[in-house]
Amino acid sequence: MAASSKRKELFRNSTIKDKLNFFQLLFDSQTLTADLALVFLKIIHEDLNNHQKPDRTVFRRYAGLVATLRYHLPEMYKQVIDEWETHQGANPSE
Repeated sequence: MAASSKRKELFRNSTIKDKLNFFQLLFDSQTLTADLALVFLKIIHEDLNNHQKPDRTVFRRYAGLVATLRYHLPEMYKQVIDEWETHQGANPSE
């Protein structure tokens, strides 16, 4: 791969799959924090809701990651859910 195409790859827009892969990488490397999990899950959730025709495998993968988080890190999962619910009714400016 040419150096110019490598540089272009750095600045491309990330896809939902890219975000899911990064979330999985953070989870697998045990560097995922509750704050990061919340941010990633919210962004991915919003992307899935705004996407015209998302691939069903992406929905399944998202659901699988949430289930994995819930099973393997139940305290972090509860923290994420509590924060999510707290901010559901918040104004966008908050």
